[in-house]
Amino acid sequence: MSSAEFFPVLSPEFVLRKLEKPYVYNISDDQLYELDDEAFGFLKKCNGATPFSMLVQNAGEDSRESIEYMLNEGIIRRQEKAAPRKIKAPHSPVPSLRYLLLNITNKCNLKCKHCYLGESGNKEIGLRLFKNAVSQFEEMGGLKLMISGGEPLLHSKFRELMEILPSYEIRVVVLSNGTLVRKKEAEELSEYVDEVQVSIDGIKSHDLLRGKGSYDKVMRGISALQASGIPVSIATMVHRYNAGEFGDMKKLFSELEVLSWSVDVPCAAGNLKVNKDYMLPPEDAASLLNYGFGAGAHESTGDYTCGSHLCAVSPNGAVSKCGFFDDEPVGDVNDLKAAWAKLCKNYLWKLDELDCHDCKVIKDCRGGCRFRAKQYKGILAPDPLLCHANGVLAFL
Repeated sequence: MSSAEFFPVLSPEFVLRKLEKPYVYNISDDQLYELDDEAFGFLKKCNGATPFSMLVQNAGEDSRESIEYMLNEGIIRRQEKAAPRKIKAPHSPVPSLRYLLLNITNKCNLKCKHCYLGESGNKEIGLRLFKNAVSQFEEMGGLKLMISGGEPLLHSKFRELMEILPSYEIRVVVLSNGTLVRKKEAEELSEYVDEVQVSIDGIKSHDLLRGKGSYDKVMRGISALQASGIPVSIATMVHRYNAGEFGDMKKLFSELEVLSWSVDVPCAAGNLKVNKDYMLPPEDAASLLNYGFGAGAHESTGDYTCGSHLCAVSPNGAVSKCGFFDDEPVGDVNDLKAAWAKLCKNYLWKLDELDCHDCKVIKDCRGGCRFRAKQYKGILAPDPLLCHANGVLAFL
């Protein structure tokens, strides 16, 4: 063995996933890179126990350039001594389940006027059920676990739930209203999560929606999270009273250097049913979707409508298409694979099944939100918000 010999190992922030195609996923920055079968097979062998010379011998001299590229990109690292890493490369079902929204409680400290869940409750997911959900999700090739509520920090065993997570190679994002985060909570979260998404629904208007003093508390929470080194993203819901504040929000979030800013329009569900004065008509709300930046969305692929890679789990373990379909469960998280198969069969549609399948932008908008479409005219109808956003009104 020459003095230049080393043991390549897949970097700890990277994991392999066999989804519809082979991929390597960077957990820390939420980037998914498509591979060919040869590169995928090579990275499976980068386990920190096989010397570089042997890998090159097996892969061929032409592989040196690719290996140098992966070293330079940080996908693999040099180890001077053998130190084995177990390389997991789970195969997913098709369509692949990449994102899991795990609602661990319906407790909440706020009474937001637009909350689709309605009144706060006292339900909590148990430790065993939580672990079972996370374990199955990883086994199915999952990428990103989104822990939500209610307000997830109100779970009575939140710390114990978090302590389960380091055993799994997935990205962990906590979705919080941010008002309960101080220095102590932020420091604890920094041990377990890759990102915290907080909700800001305006500047002056935020408190109208979420309660007096909530804006100052969430800004304090963001400061604490960033001081603890946790990347922060922002989610904003469009409403009548923040429509004129998007320019100011864009400036603020840019100055805060948040990871991403996602903008959406709430559906008339839960508390919003009795607070409809907060809703903007789709023709007025649509242009505000142009705001936002960074990642944040969980796009479908192939010829599918929304949600081809996502499902939601309620505190009692029921699996549904998303939070809006919470009252239409397809199964239980104790058998996530079976629930996902049933969901894909009954709640995932091909684009050519939609009433607007002939639309020129159907590949871009994918028919929009199925729940919003269902409220408009039916489950296969167009989403009027996306129709207005794309300036195509022929199917309304």
